[in-house]
Amino acid sequence: MKTTKTFKIGEYALAGIIQVKITGKVIQIFVKDYYTNELLKTGTTSTEDDGVERKLSDFLNDVTTSFYADKVMKWIKEKTGLKFMWS
Repeated sequence: MKTTKTFKIGEYALAGIIQVKITGKVIQIFVKDYYTNELLKTGTTSTEDDGVERKLSDFLNDVTTSFYADKVMKWIKEKTGLKFMWS
C-alpha cells in the first residue's frame, strides 16, 4: 500500500505544506516551502515503532498548530489503522 496526501496549510505551518507518504508500515512526513516546494524538514517512523503516536505528534506539533496536527494525525489513523489514544 502506498498513499500520499499533501496538506497546504499556509501560514499555520512551518513553510506552509505538510506532505505525508505512507508506504507499507513506513510513515514519512515532509515539510515543504509553500512557494518553492523546497524540502525543509522530514520525519520518518514505522507503525511498528514503540511510541509511534508520540513521535508523530511531537513532530507535527513542532511544525504546525495543534488543530492541523490533529487533522494530519486523523488522516494517518484512517490510512494505517493505527489506534491513537487521543484521536
